[in-house]
Amino acid sequence: MSQAALHGGDLLDMADRILRRIPAGREAEVTATRTASALTRFANGAIHQNVADCTTRLRLRLIGDGRAGVAEMQAESDDAAAALVQTAETVRSQAPPGEPVPLYAPDGGPDAETGYGADTEAVTPEQRADHVAVVCGAARDRGQTAFGACETGVTMVAMASTTGLRRSARHSVAELIAVCRGEDGSAYGARFAAGVSDLGVEDLAAEVVERCARNQRAQPLEPGTYQVVLSPYAVAEMLEYLGLMGLGGLALSEQRSFMRFGDPIMSASVSISDDVTRRELAPLAFDGEGATTRPVTLIDNGVGRAVVHDSVTATRAGVATTGHSFPQPNSDGPLPRYLCLTPGEGSEESMIAGCERGLLVTRFWYVRPVHPLATIITGMTRDGTFLIANGRVLRPVRDLRFTQSIVGALADVRAIGANRLASRGYHGATLAPWMHLGGFTFSS
Repeated sequence: MSQAALHGGDLLDMADRILRRIPAGREAEVTATRTASALTRFANGAIHQNVADCTTRLRLRLIGDGRAGVAEMQAESDDAAAALVQTAETVRSQAPPGEPVPLYAPDGGPDAETGYGADTEAVTPEQRADHVAVVCGAARDRGQTAFGACETGVTMVAMASTTGLRRSARHSVAELIAVCRGEDGSAYGARFAAGVSDLGVEDLAAEVVERCARNQRAQPLEPGTYQVVLSPYAVAEMLEYLGLMGLGGLALSEQRSFMRFGDPIMSASVSISDDVTRRELAPLAFDGEGATTRPVTLIDNGVGRAVVHDSVTATRAGVATTGHSFPQPNSDGPLPRYLCLTPGEGSEESMIAGCERGLLVTRFWYVRPVHPLATIITGMTRDGTFLIANGRVLRPVRDLRFTQSIVGALADVRAIGANRLASRGYHGATLAPWMHLGGFTFSS
């Protein structure tokens, strides 16, 4: 990846050139995004694909006479800028009149690059191959076969508008996913970070091959309600769906959120925040409107405290935006991007020892909402589900379907782990520990 290609000055200059073409009497917001990414895939213990790409995307939101138009394209030339303005103006002129979302005025927030790692921008294909070799070698030594991908990327975002907004920042992502297979069973592991040197490749390799060795010849288990010891991968999936279903301002205003401010919602041991300051989550300092993203305490010792907002839902609620907007206009509303569950004092070993009869679950797969207001989701366990009896992992069991309320599960928390793991999410990343829950319903 070229470092010279990923600095914000040229993107801001590009945005300025577009703004200079805006017709008189119009308001405009330009977002220029350049992403340089690279991916190394491996299967059957060997690399089979190595690709890299650098893409620049331009987006223009144009407002005038009570109408708004949006145009996007992948191009950088002045001819492209002219076409972008012309297209946005054509869309605006044909749009129905209404009340367009106003452009965001500068809030003075810093363009911090907390989530940027120079090592990720400078990584080479050979370095990614070295990471893959660690996983494949560990699997081969245990008679297993390794599959997965190592991805690195850097994104620069620059925004400028006729309201005086002018900001830019980089963030980077590095992720290594590994799936190991034995004769009759598999295991999953992943690491995510802003800096590629923070991935902990050796720890990942040791984790996934050990779990794969234990997860062979799984036997069926009757469905029912069990205690569960959830790995950070499974906890992260629950947190993601909790955020998607009820931790945004639009869900709250439309009365489809479980949140009740000031009331106990779940176990007093549970505190959840959205924390843009956590480097391991590869955060970006501002949102799709150019508003500074702020840390938000969502659940405080089991009590509902807040949801995240964009400018639209914040205005409705009479509060300030928290900087969690997607590019406007949008119908999704704001969503949390950097969910963190406050750690406890437990460990995987202590949680297993404290479980008389239950299941150890590595991760959830193919999760879907069933009843968002009640936070009920359904899905399958995958890549390592084990029966716990009398404080010991007894044997692997075949994957089970679950149907469970997330808030209901978090109402009976037996223990929370001291160490947390960053996982890539749908719109950002999540920081989650191990958890021991008193009840989880497996339906088939």
